[in-house]
Amino acid sequence: MELILQIIIVLTMIQRIYELRLSKRNEETLLSQGAKVISEPNYIFMVLMHTSWILYLLYSAFFTSISTSPLFLIIGLSMFFLGQALRITAIKTLGERWTTKIVVLPKAPVIKDGIFTKVSHPNYIGVILEIAFLPLAMKLFSAALVFSIINGVILFFRIKLEEKSLSDFNNYQEAFKQNG
Repeated sequence: MELILQIIIVLTMIQRIYELRLSKRNEETLLSQGAKVISEPNYIFMVLMHTSWILYLLYSAFFTSISTSPLFLIIGLSMFFLGQALRITAIKTLGERWTTKIVVLPKAPVIKDGIFTKVSHPNYIGVILEIAFLPLAMKLFSAALVFSIINGVILFFRIKLEEKSLSDFNNYQEAFKQNG
């Protein structure tokens, strides 16, 4: 079980590095099309939280004794992979419009197809599941709680700012009012 968790955590770290590169490339493409990066005071805290989360899991998996159980492993990893599926689907659906920063392309139509017809903010729901359930798979209850609380506070403000920005530049509220 320990080896499985170590592999998953290392792959998650590699995935996050790849996504940062993808985000930067997408941001550059969007900026070349006239997009605006919205100033987000909490962005640094989001970066620090995600970095701390993965480093804590790496440390726990490689330098401490993991005391998990089959039940926690199965539930934790199932929910973690559900989170992965939500995030990856959201990233694919948004295409070059997906970034880790809030970047809006004024007057561009709001993306409201694919997974966005079923779930609001699938990327963030996926992150919530990942942050909580990967530590729970390892019975790291305190880490799951602390990182989830921090993530929840960050996402509360981020989602408000993102929705306001999309409403100001892309008619977000109107687009989803017609959909629902």
